[in-house]
Formats: sequence, structure tokens, C-alpha cells
Amino acid sequence: MRYIRLGVCICILLFVHNQILMADEATNADSITTEYIRSIYIEKPKCALKLLDVAENKKSMPLRVIDELRSLSYRNLFMNKLAYVYARKSYVLDSVYQKDPEHLLKMTVYLAELSFLMSKYNESMNYALDGIAQSKRLEDRVSEARLLYCIGENNRMLSFKDKAYDYFDSAIDLLKGRKGVKEIGMLSSFYGGKMSYLMTDSLYEDASVMALEREKQIKKLETLPDVPKGLVDMQYGYLYSKWAYNCYMEKKYGQAEKYFAMYQSTEYSRTPDGKMYSIPYLLASKHYKQVIDNSQEFKELMRKQQDTINAQYMNVLEREVQAYMGMGNYKEAAILQGAIIAITDSINNRDKENAALELNTMYDTSEKEDYIAKQAFQLKVRNITLTFLTCITLLTLFVLWRMWRFNHIIRYKNKILAKFINERLARKKDSQSLDIDEQLMISQDIEDESILFGDQEEISDETGKASGEEEENKKIFIELNRIVVQDQLYLSSELSREDLAQLVHLNNARFARMIKECTGTNFNGYINDLRIDYAIKLLKLHPNYTIRAIADEVGFNSTPILYNLFKKKTGMTPYEFKKAQESL
Repeated sequence: MRYIRLGVCICILLFVHNQILMADEATNADSITTEYIRSIYIEKPKCALKLLDVAENKKSMPLRVIDELRSLSYRNLFMNKLAYVYARKSYVLDSVYQKDPEHLLKMTVYLAELSFLMSKYNESMNYALDGIAQSKRLEDRVSEARLLYCIGENNRMLSFKDKAYDYFDSAIDLLKGRKGVKEIGMLSSFYGGKMSYLMTDSLYEDASVMALEREKQIKKLETLPDVPKGLVDMQYGYLYSKWAYNCYMEKKYGQAEKYFAMYQSTEYSRTPDGKMYSIPYLLASKHYKQVIDNSQEFKELMRKQQDTINAQYMNVLEREVQAYMGMGNYKEAAILQGAIIAITDSINNRDKENAALELNTMYDTSEKEDYIAKQAFQLKVRNITLTFLTCITLLTLFVLWRMWRFNHIIRYKNKILAKFINERLARKKDSQSLDIDEQLMISQDIEDESILFGDQEEISDETGKASGEEEENKKIFIELNRIVVQDQLYLSSELSREDLAQLVHLNNARFARMIKECTGTNFNGYINDLRIDYAIKLLKLHPNYTIRAIADEVGFNSTPILYNLFKKKTGMTPYEFKKAQESL
């Protein structure tokens, strides 16, 4: 009992001593400066927050700067919601007082990036566009480039990959030719980011171009003074490890080995962290033993730091599982898979604690009790959902496999049909390329020849008259079809048979016969056939168009009509054709 009391007393003394030290640090006047807090918020975000509370009480800093630093500290704690709240407060203060346009621009950039991290893509786009207008007024190219890159990432998350790459290029173009360490470092980062996206999209040749450009920027960094020690070597290590993997995926094995050797020549490649960047190449080239050795060293480092419950450590285990599977050592792979599941559970528990802490802080600052109850309910729902998902994992995997197999077969069929449709349209275009005037001249020659021999042969029977009407119908239809196609009359949803009959001065009965003779179908079939052909053309030229937009563009009053007629003619729906076209 005496030892228990002694232990309790020691714990109390240690706690009081720690609180005194923290109070001394928080109330030290020399610590409560903007420069000092900016220097510690990354390594000691919680301490920075306490200092900011003291600074607010003493009013030793502008409130907008305090809110900015709070936003940075919470962002470093991965509490993006709170980071957004304080960034927004600082932004509002800047907007009201209009005293520091540079600081307003900085907060606009923060809000654009935080909105993106919170998956609020429309809001992020609005802030980014506003920030670009501000940066142009202030001639701040670095901020403009940063916002353009943010817009690109938003577009990518919204599946507009082509637009995303355009914005990436715009951001890169803004920084080209700049000579500062910050600008060149950011440009190198942009090249690296675009390279990673291109590799994700399997555009390995384009990724190699980005690698070359990044290499040029790193070489420029080497020539500049005041470059942080080890930065250039680290960037080279990162670049060449990625480049080696990219070349290997291009099946340029000689170049892959060359760049991997260049990666190994860097000091960074001999660090535990640097060795992890070699793993994609080692897995691709089937150097499984080296993957395991590199992973073991990194795992040992993380164990020494007593931090093995995180996504990074779990990623190392996943790479080890791939290596053991490649070596055929399924027993070790299964053991590691069990460890991954345990870490996942621990991360979920930690996420719950962090979420609860963030909610508690939000309550202290904004007194939103309903919001806390809602978040608690969501946590409970998430726990139930995770339990349910665990129970049905095997069934889901089986269903997904069946769906994948079915979709694979459908995609293959649609791909063949799309090829056939493209070939058929190409042949149809070639057949229509015959000059209309030439066709009319041929028809006129036939008519002149019939007049020349009119004196020798009497054409008075009913068969001759029908043949003459057919020839005349063909000439009329050629001219009518030229007008309909050239002026795109078929795109009008109000187009009627009477309109075209009046255009060629025929009554409805003869007009119907002419259409039947020349197309093999009726008026609706003829017009709908042209509309479907044009819909196919739009789907190829504008893959981002919605099916509803295509239907409106080609003259159909509703999407189901387009679906039915398209499927009847091609054997697949417009959406299936679009997907098949993307795979060609």
C-alpha cells in the first residue's frame, strides 16, 4: 500500500512540473511572435495553438494573422474542418478591412486547397477562380500557378482528365523561366505531380517527358545558393526511382536499369525513407527479395519511433505481401495480411479519437451541440457499417468478380460493334463524297440520250412512265439529301414531312414514294437514320457530353427515344458506345 501511495505522489509531482513548464513556455513574451509560431507549428502544432490563445488574450497579434496560424496548425494536425473554419475567419476579416491584399490572396489559396481536401470541389473552384483574379491584379505568378494546379486537381477528381492536364500545363507555363528557389522548387513539384498522374493513367511516354523537364529544374536548383542541404539529392532520388519504374512499364529495360543505377548513386537511396521509393520498380522487375529487405529496414525505423499504426506502415506491409505472393510464400503473405487488418482496426479507433477531439474543439469555439450529436451518430453508423462490410466481404468479392467478367464480355462485344460502326460510317462518308453536280450531269446525260433517241422509240407504256418517274425521283432526292445534310435540317425536332415535300414541290403521296424508293424506309426512318449518324459523330468528338445533351443536339425530344433508336441501329446504347469508343 505504501508503494502505491508513493507512485501516486510521484505521478502528481511530474504532472504539476509538466504543467508549470508548459505555462512558462506559453507565457514567455519572446515566444509569442508571428515568426516564432511560424517556425514551430509544423513540429509542435499543439504548442503553437496554446501560444495563439495567449496572443489573442493579450492582443499581441492581429486577429486575422492568429486565425491564419490556427488554420495552419490544425491543418498540420489533419483537422481540415477546423483549419477551414479559421482560414475562412481570416479571409472574412481581410475582405472586410481590405488592408492587406497579399494576405487576402494567401487565405484564398488556403481555402481553395482546404476545400479540395474536404472534397468540396465546386467551392474549391470558386475560391481558386477568385484567387486567380486577385493574383493577376497583384502580379503574383506563384499564387496563380498554385491555384491553377488546384483547379487541375479538382477537374481530375471530377473525371475531366483532359481539362486537368490543361490546367497543370498552364500552372507549369506560368513558372517557366523563373529563377528563385521557391519558384523552381514548385515547378519541379508540378512536373513530378503531373508525371505521377500520367503514370496512373498509363501514359508512360508522356510521363517520361515530364521526368526530363523535372531533371532540368533539379539541375537548376544545384546552381542556386541557399538551397537547403540534401534537397537536390532527395529530388534526384525521388525522380530516378519513379523514372526507372516508368521506363520498365514502357518495356525499356535498359533505360530502366540505367535510371535505377542513378537512383542508387544518390545519398537519399541509402536512407530507409529513400529505399521505399525503389519498391515499385523492384516489384515490377520481380526483385522480391530486395523489396522485403528494404521494407524490413523501414519497418525497423518506424518501430524505433514507436509509430507503426499509420497508413504509411500499412502500405509497407502491403508491398511485402505482394513480394511474398510473387515468391510463392503464401504463408508469410497471410500473416502480413492479418497484421494489415489489425492496423486498419487501430487506425479506425484512432480516427474516432481524432474525430471526437475535433468535434469537442468545434463545440468550444462555435457551440454547435447539434453538430456534435450528428457526428457521433455518423461514427456509430460507420462502426455498424464496417462490421456489416466485414461479414459480407467474401460474398461481395465473388459478386464483383462475376460482374467484372460480365462487363468484360460486354465491353469486348461493344468494342467490336464500335469498330464496325466506325468502318461503316467511313464507307458511307466515302460513298457520299461523290460530287452532287457529277451525279446530276450523269442524270442529265441519261435524259439527253433518251431525247436523242425519242424519234426512234416511242415511250408511252405505263412501265416507261414509272421508270421515268423513278429517275426523276432519284435526281430530286439527291438534291434534297444534299440540302438536308448540308444545312443539317434533320437536327430540328420540328421538321415534318410536309416541310420537305414543299421544299421539293411534291405532293405528300409522291414524296412518300420517293423516300421509300431511294432509302428503303419512310420519312421518319430516313430522318432518324441521319440523326443517329450525327449522334455517333458527337459521341466520338465530344465524349464529355451527356446523353441528354446529345439527344437535344440531334433533334430528339427525349433521351429514351435516342436510346431506343440507337440500340435498334447499332446493337448497343449510346453510353455503351461511348465507353467502347474510349477503349479503341
